[in-house]
Amino acid sequence: EPFELKTVELDMEVLGALTTAEGARAALGALEREYGAWITQQRASAPAGGQRGEVTRELLDYCERARRRIARGVAELDDPMVLEAFCLANRAMAAAARRRTAKAKGWAPERVDAPRWRLFQLAFLLMNLRGIARPSDPEREVLDLLFFPTGGGKTEAYLGLAAFTL
Repeated sequence: EPFELKTVELDMEVLGALTTAEGARAALGALEREYGAWITQQRASAPAGGQRGEVTRELLDYCERARRRIARGVAELDDPMVLEAFCLANRAMAAAARRRTAKAKGWAPERVDAPRWRLFQLAFLLMNLRGIARPSDPEREVLDLLFFPTGGGKTEAYLGLAAFTL
């Protein structure tokens, strides 16, 4: 069930206005820490044995790999060029979302609330930054498939990564 972390900045315009790596870590660093805490909690309550236990451990190992990739993505923002591309992608996504919503409602774009990422979208973007920013990085070989119901925000997650790449 999706939820929001108050300790993670999801506002695309705020993320688009970041100017330092320290600011990026302050805005985004809690995502990896909170996800790590959730993984630890799930491991503690996981079935111990049998096929369910084995599957649970395997899935949580995948979660742990994703957590590490998110942390590496946030660390990539130490590179000024990566930070600039991340900010530009956020500004582009925010502008497009404002225009799309304004057109649908017949409003001026300024009347539209500031666009926000869903938590999984931002996590997807962060966990893929390193593989895009560093062509020789082994993460470049990883294929991530988002599986979420229609209308859940997959397209925006992929577009955010495309905007960063461009």
